[in-house]
Amino acid sequence: MYSGPTPGASVITDIGKGFRATRATDTLPQTAEEAIFTVSGGRVFITRFFGEVTDTISATDPQLSITTAPTTGTAVVLASTVDSKSAEIGGFLSVEGDGSALVLSLAGAILGTAVPCNCIVAVGSIVLKSLASQTGSMKWFLTYFPLDLGAAVVGTSA
Repeated sequence: MYSGPTPGASVITDIGKGFRATRATDTLPQTAEEAIFTVSGGRVFITRFFGEVTDTISATDPQLSITTAPTTGTAVVLASTVDSKSAEIGGFLSVEGDGSALVLSLAGAILGTAVPCNCIVAVGSIVLKSLASQTGSMKWFLTYFPLDLGAAVVGTSA
C-alpha cells in the first residue's frame, strides 16, 4: 500500500496536477539563501511551482532565484533571477524549471504559459536565493508526483 504525501489531499488535486505542498508566508532572505521546500524519500516530478507576494517588496534591486540543494549531486538553477521590485501584493512569481528567469505576473492572474514547471528534483532542498537585502514576504506553492516510492515534498517552517 502506498502511503502518499499530503494527508487529506483532494482526489481532484491528486489526479490532476499532483500532490500539493505549501510554504507559509515568510520574509524574504537578506542577501542569502533559504530552503523553502524539502524533498525526501526519493525524486519528485514538479508540475506547478509559484510564489505569491504577501507584503510589499522593496524597490532596491530585489533579485530572487530558485535553485536545488540536493543531498547528493550538484545544485541546479530552476529559475534564474528576476527583478521583483515591481511585484505587487497578490502578484506571483512562477518557476518554469528550465533555468530561465522567474516569471512575474500581476495580482489579477497567472498566465497559463507561466505556470508549468515540469522538472525532476532529487532528495534535498529547494532554495530561494536573494542577491540583495530587501523587505517583503512571499508564500510558496507547488504540485508534484512522486517518482520513487515514498518520495514527498513539504514546505519548510517559516
